[in-house]
Amino acid sequence: MWPDNETKNDLLGFKVHSDLVRTVITNPAMLPTTIGVFGDWGGGKTSIMKMLEWDLEPENWPEGSPERKQCETTAVVYVNTWLFEGYDDAKSALLTAVIKELAEHKRFGPKIRDAAISLLEKVDLMRMVRFGLKYIALPAAAAAASGGLTAVPAAIALSSGLSSLTDSSKPESCDDEEEEKEKPDTKGLLKEKSTDKKTLDIRTFRKKFKKMLSDGGISSLVVLVDDLDRCTPERIIDNLEAVKLFLSVEQTAFVIGADPRIVEHAIRNRYAEFSTDNIKNEDTQRLVKDYLEKLVQVPYSLPRLSSTEIETYMTLLFCQKHLEAEQFNICIKACNEKRSTNRYSSFGYFDARTALGIPELESDFSNALAFSASIAPLIADGLKGNPRQVKRFLNALMLRKQLAYVARLENIKDSVLVKLMILEYVHPELFAQVYSWQSQQNGYPKELAELEEAILGAAATLDSTDAVKKDSKWATAAVRRWVVTEPRLRDVDLRDYFWVARDRLETTFSGVAMVSPVVRRVLDDLVSGLAPKRNAAMKTAQTLDPDEIANLLTLISQQILRQPGEKIGFDAIRFLIEADIDQAAEVMASCLLQCPLDKVNPAVGMDIITVSNAKPRFTEILKPAIEHLSRSTTPVGRAVQRAIKPKER
Repeated sequence: MWPDNETKNDLLGFKVHSDLVRTVITNPAMLPTTIGVFGDWGGGKTSIMKMLEWDLEPENWPEGSPERKQCETTAVVYVNTWLFEGYDDAKSALLTAVIKELAEHKRFGPKIRDAAISLLEKVDLMRMVRFGLKYIALPAAAAAASGGLTAVPAAIALSSGLSSLTDSSKPESCDDEEEEKEKPDTKGLLKEKSTDKKTLDIRTFRKKFKKMLSDGGISSLVVLVDDLDRCTPERIIDNLEAVKLFLSVEQTAFVIGADPRIVEHAIRNRYAEFSTDNIKNEDTQRLVKDYLEKLVQVPYSLPRLSSTEIETYMTLLFCQKHLEAEQFNICIKACNEKRSTNRYSSFGYFDARTALGIPELESDFSNALAFSASIAPLIADGLKGNPRQVKRFLNALMLRKQLAYVARLENIKDSVLVKLMILEYVHPELFAQVYSWQSQQNGYPKELAELEEAILGAAATLDSTDAVKKDSKWATAAVRRWVVTEPRLRDVDLRDYFWVARDRLETTFSGVAMVSPVVRRVLDDLVSGLAPKRNAAMKTAQTLDPDEIANLLTLISQQILRQPGEKIGFDAIRFLIEADIDQAAEVMASCLLQCPLDKVNPAVGMDIITVSNAKPRFTEILKPAIEHLSRSTTPVGRAVQRAIKPKER
């Protein structure tokens, strides 16, 4: 088993990406800058952050080397923004974290401690004023309007405190050039305000922050901002604006790790009130792109791992599991040397044996490396080259294999187990169908045999198979690839394989399920009941890949089938149909054909007719469900009948 933790050991071959980012952030001509290290959830962003943090520490370089000399005047701060999620003011929390880290820095802390304390006091004032405005001043104003006049003095006091804060929603105020272009009639006011030690505006903060770095002998400050995509949309924007408005001074570089789709979704949420209900509005899309480009000057997207890279990654994971630390380090060194000469081949059994200098590897270790080579293509395709998902998948696989061993199921083959787990992982609803088929046919589902024959070009056509008739997802390109990938399952008794997977059949695979944060974010906003969030979610849904759409629709359909009386699930499906998500209409029809209609909210009947009329290309898909409802005497059935009659007239 492997922990789901980042590491400075480069098992992914991502050192090349870390080195590239380091060349940018250590180049004085490039500062100030903000680099976005973009990638999917679990794609290796945090590992790159940890590599950068290690590489920028001087003691990790040889004495007298140029790298060591450069790092001696470079301060590195690592910030996990997700830890600030519970704070009342994310901007203040980020500023406080950066300043505290600098104040406690082993090399620079003693030189800047007094200046840091002064800045922390001002940040704390800013937080208190913002907190007071939100929880005291505004309620007090409301109370005053309704006759609660005793609340007015508090509101006045807090609003006067706010007048000393520059509006942080105006990025123009942070430009250094404008600091020298103040209008003559405002200089007196600014000078007068500067005598008040408690005031804080953006320009003053930036000047003091810049001076603190200079006085401390810091030639460059590198702030690693991690886990931004785990924050709520509001916190994501607040953190980005804190970076841009307060902290971005001449000597600074920010490296932000995030899934760009989640950041774009947060921007849509923030500015949804300015957009129209037309989810294809090009102006809105341009606003999102422009805003992100304004905050992140250098975007860098991490690639997904290829089949050979997946094999190498799994090989190193098994080396870590089976070898002592010294032997493991030998394998890592050998792997890095091979990567430097040939990035297109894998590091496998022969390479590990050669590096260790032994004629044969221990049998369990040898079998594990052979297993890695055989399943790498299947895992790379099924898990989209995502390293976190690979590790979690292997953990689940090891548990299944151990269960099979304890239960003395000697006929379990790794390749078959992996193939079924890929389906379970990516398409749990299809996995459940295979379980149902094999349980009724003594372990040999004829539907899988028909699919294999049809896809491989036998006489039968794919559309004529029982599987596709029952669920069109069996005809998608990804699932077709899965069906014909070795090993073929037509002559395999699947009963033992589903026995070891019974945990998935009874509950959910929540500990391992491949549901990305962006899918969860879209789902949460679709069912939030708030129009701006819903509109942003509909736009973001259009950026999801087919597997993510399938996961999203599976989550919604499961909710509908569990609680058919709750309209919110049907609403979420309807919003996706309005967003022209093709599979959504199929899921809507399927759910209505399966649900007990006496429990379905009558308003759903009107909704399905409305969306069928508004989206004619989905009419044929929705037709079976509409006909089914129209024959029902339930409230939802009568609602459909009433909605159809005016159209018939």
